[in-house]
Amino acid sequence: MFTRVTVNVIFSMIGFLLATVAPAGPQANTSSQASVEFTTSTQPDGQLKLEFKTVPAKGLKINHDGPWSLEIKDHPGLEISASKLGKVDFKESVPGFSLMAKPKTKAGKVNFKMIVFVCTESKSQCFRDVHQGIVDWVVK
Repeated sequence: MFTRVTVNVIFSMIGFLLATVAPAGPQANTSSQASVEFTTSTQPDGQLKLEFKTVPAKGLKINHDGPWSLEIKDHPGLEISASKLGKVDFKESVPGFSLMAKPKTKAGKVNFKMIVFVCTESKSQCFRDVHQGIVDWVVK
């Protein structure tokens, strides 16, 4: 027989797993620990700057020590030099990832998977979040 504490722990673990890996539809998903904001900006040379910014939930902060990663799975209409970025590519100024792309069309979608790390202020609790989704881009 399970005790009440065991059942609570099991449900807490299931909730954490669902919050960190379940996609939430056509845009970048969020969890209770962090969200990912996607922005684009057209550069003077015609390239498109893509930014994947991590926004920690209230009371949490970015953990720069985690093995951050960004994988661009599908990107029709965009020429991207590197579809997999790792911790060495993480930009504290974003905080997240920024990359340049050469558009072949005027608009499209980017399918991505991003692993982010956030902690409480005291670092007594840290969270690894997996965000994945499909985001729109437009050349302006």
